[in-house]
Amino acid sequence: MFSWSRAVKQVDKKGVELSINFIVIIVISIIVFFFGARFIYKLASEATEIQQLTADELDERIGSLLCEGSQKVCLGIDRKLIKRGELGIFGLKIINIGLSQNFEIKVSESGAYTKKGAQIANNLLYLPKDPRTVYIQRNDDAQIGIGIEVPKNTQAGTYIFNAVVCFDDRVQGNDDSTGKCAKDVYSIQKIYAEVS
Repeated sequence: MFSWSRAVKQVDKKGVELSINFIVIIVISIIVFFFGARFIYKLASEATEIQQLTADELDERIGSLLCEGSQKVCLGIDRKLIKRGELGIFGLKIINIGLSQNFEIKVSESGAYTKKGAQIANNLLYLPKDPRTVYIQRNDDAQIGIGIEVPKNTQAGTYIFNAVVCFDDRVQGNDDSTGKCAKDVYSIQKIYAEVS
């Protein structure tokens, strides 16, 4: 025998099941959309150019550097392959063996060569524009990040840079005669950026 109340209960039960399924699908869709948007935001925010990076952010990215016992200044890696359109970060560690004072780091071009040895006339790589100054206590050290950005239209080859660390030893008459520093040269390191 057919019962209307039983039929209404079955329809209500199926309606409730459909409503619950619909709500679950909506919640899952919102969660997937949220994580997708978050992933895209993180990806876009990490695509920073050298002009937007602060000196502190560069320093954080270089990690720990190991210097041999007698080195006052060392590079973690002095040669790095950098693809066109990317940023290469070199780490420089300065150990102050003298008085507490300011050290100035200047990065300048030294030359550029193709794989066949021909000189590259136009160096398009972006370097830090201004020298960096860092104060280091006596018998302490500092880690400095040096960023070199390679534009997409850069010619393939090896680009060589001088990383000059300047200081003032407070002794008159023995100032730098090379013209690289206003006072004294603490160290000169070579950096090799290989562009592929």
